[in-house]
Amino acid sequence: MPEPSKGRLKIGMLGAGAAAQWYYLPATQHWNDRLQLTAVCDVDEARAGQFADQYGGTAYGDYEAMLGDPEVDAVAVLTPHRFHTEQVIAALQAGKHVLVEKPMAEGFSDAVQVCEIAERNGLHVSCAPPNMLHPGQRRLMEIVAKGVIGKINLIKMSQNSMGPGARPGAPTDFSWFYQSGAGGMSSMAGYGLVRLTGVLGGVKSLAAMSTTSIPERVMRDGPAAGKRVSADVPDNNVIVFDMGNDTLGTMDTGYVAMSSESPMMSLFGNDGTIEVYGGDQVLRIRLYRDDWKTNVDGWQDVDIPGLDTRWALHPATLLSLADAVLDGKPLLNGPRQLAHVIEFIEKVWVSAESGQRVDMTSDYTPPTWDELPVETSDGKFGLV
Repeated sequence: MPEPSKGRLKIGMLGAGAAAQWYYLPATQHWNDRLQLTAVCDVDEARAGQFADQYGGTAYGDYEAMLGDPEVDAVAVLTPHRFHTEQVIAALQAGKHVLVEKPMAEGFSDAVQVCEIAERNGLHVSCAPPNMLHPGQRRLMEIVAKGVIGKINLIKMSQNSMGPGARPGAPTDFSWFYQSGAGGMSSMAGYGLVRLTGVLGGVKSLAAMSTTSIPERVMRDGPAAGKRVSADVPDNNVIVFDMGNDTLGTMDTGYVAMSSESPMMSLFGNDGTIEVYGGDQVLRIRLYRDDWKTNVDGWQDVDIPGLDTRWALHPATLLSLADAVLDGKPLLNGPRQLAHVIEFIEKVWVSAESGQRVDMTSDYTPPTWDELPVETSDGKFGLV
């Protein structure tokens, strides 16, 4: 295993597509106090060379060659979903730490294998999405942990869009997002499920219905503008799930909702309601209480300190990895949580096909809210 450079984690980027261009390559410049780009690898070696020239590092067209580079401490796996398992495992076997875009692996057994290899070799796997690092998630966990709305009985979640092919300004061909190995569940559900399990822990069982509501997609913009693609993975999924402790929830997720003004998550407790707004991350929290003992009732906005910090940005997963490798800090967006999320997604397909409720085999216990990296204020949330 290579020794990380003092004060900075040496990063090799695998894949120079949209995620690299939008998030991770710029992050190595913005946060060059913690990160150093030393390699860029892409199947299009000329494109790898373009970004290596722009951001620094050696260009590779061959992944195995980059894994043999002693100037690479950690690999950022930013390729299409179907390649993640093979590439993450190869990086770990080469002694590299890993950042991987969602999903961490193709299936639950693959995800467990990733966890076991990393743990056996003392390596870190930092997983997107970055919800567990975000100030809004920390604030949400704090409110729930302090019992502000009492026991939570019911959860409603929505994590939906029309997919990246409907997005303007596309730098690459996004048609593969609508086909086998990808789809709205693997792309969208992770955000909501990481948020949910980060607050309440693992899901116990689920029942699901899935269908394909928009069988053909037309790419809106970028190099594939006008391209038509047949969706061969369900794009519309509705799930009922059991969290244990007599707490039930519902979730819709996929690529069928253009927009909504509804909260992306609602938590209904004995003593109040929490509603959570934002896109992928918690950007606004509304709290309702009706407490005759303290004469507090009605809706209030909850402050979220730290929304202007770098922990609020998508590539904060790179910073989390650097903190774990360089400073020995706990990795709060680690692979065991994402393995649980991947099992959830896998069990959705099982339930939808069989028409039966299915049990989860894995579990997840989240860190306490005060272990997350961003400080919060001493808001009393209407309590005395």
